Amino acid sequence: MSRRRALHAVSLVVPLVVACSSPVHTQPRVSSHATPISIGAPGAPPTLAEGPVPSDLPLAPVERPVPSDLSPGPAEAYAPPSTPLELAFVGDIILGKYRLDAYAPLFSPGEDPFAAVADLLRADAAIANLETPLMHTRPERSPIYIGSRFGADKQAARALVGKFAALGVANNHALDLLTSGLRETPEVLRELGLVPVGEARATGDPVQVATLERAGWRVALIAATTWTNRSFAPGDPALAVYRTGELPRKLLPAVTAARADHELVIVLLHWGQEYSDGPNPAQKLVARKLIAGGADLVIGHHPHVLHGLERHGDGLIAYSLGNFLFANTDERSRRSGVLRVRYAPGRRCPERASFHPVWLGDRPGFTPAPAIGAQANEIRQRVQGLSKQLRTPLGVEGEALVLTDWPCDPAPSP
Repeated sequence: MSRRRALHAVSLVVPLVVACSSPVHTQPRVSSHATPISIGAPGAPPTLAEGPVPSDLPLAPVERPVPSDLSPGPAEAYAPPSTPLELAFVGDIILGKYRLDAYAPLFSPGEDPFAAVADLLRADAAIANLETPLMHTRPERSPIYIGSRFGADKQAARALVGKFAALGVANNHALDLLTSGLRETPEVLRELGLVPVGEARATGDPVQVATLERAGWRVALIAATTWTNRSFAPGDPALAVYRTGELPRKLLPAVTAARADHELVIVLLHWGQEYSDGPNPAQKLVARKLIAGGADLVIGHHPHVLHGLERHGDGLIAYSLGNFLFANTDERSRRSGVLRVRYAPGRRCPERASFHPVWLGDRPGFTPAPAIGAQANEIRQRVQGLSKQLRTPLGVEGEALVLTDWPCDPAPSP
């Protein structure tokens, strides 16, 4: 059995059509090692094998042929990617928050809060941290009564469709809607054709690998957080929550497994100190261990402000990409950006990485827009200076910072 055939031997085939302004986001093929999903041809009947089925998709009767010959067939030749792959990454996104006795959405129904940055997000796949737990129908009042409390419903989450392909959901706000939000967040995202990364699991290891297939590339996504705002209730599904120092021991087995049958392995980490100017020594050690253990990219978020970029071996580390759509509580958190990373076939390290400054707007929406002039210069100076401290010089190209001419070894064949 071939590598690709073996991976999809047990899968859920569901036709999805995702509205989108760019063809790269249309009908994505996605799967997850925890709940494998592959997207078949339009019009193909859905076939249930394992895992939950989106509630708004019809099921057809399933007939399972009994194989008469269980001997292995001839292996298919593995075809490596033949075209480049470009990915876009941003930091924290919230869709709405609870106030004392009210709810404040960040945008009106039908409004596109990402319209101004659509060109920066246009890539083979854009990936963000979704710090808002979701429910099909959001409660009018927060189920908890202290601290910052985020939440949104499926209708609000439609704003993510056509802009993002995958959303990290392992973060400190994952329990803001308690057990219902913990369980329904990945359900809502899947129903919208989006991939949840780091979802809570009722059984098994909470560290899981979600797979994106784009342009012939197989991209593995793994996510974890270093804390949650609330404790888990008895019977809650388990989230990948570990102390910073535990992350290599907990995540490297998944990284190693994913390395065997993916062209790229990406780790999303919700960690660090809020409003700090850079990672602490423990974070640096962890990120470098993950790169040395097989990860290609380590993408961080949570501090609400931008940190530097670090080139380490053949990998790239973004310790914090700050906020991207957020009810800002500090002027510093309005500095944001989009990290774009391009890979060429046959190369283990990026062909090019670029950071594009973004400025978050005023109340009530705080919507992101490309930064220009003095705002862009302010963001560039911060990221460029912090990256230099990490021994990673960045050049300036227009409004963007760029990292090019990255010599590296050829990519190993999976």
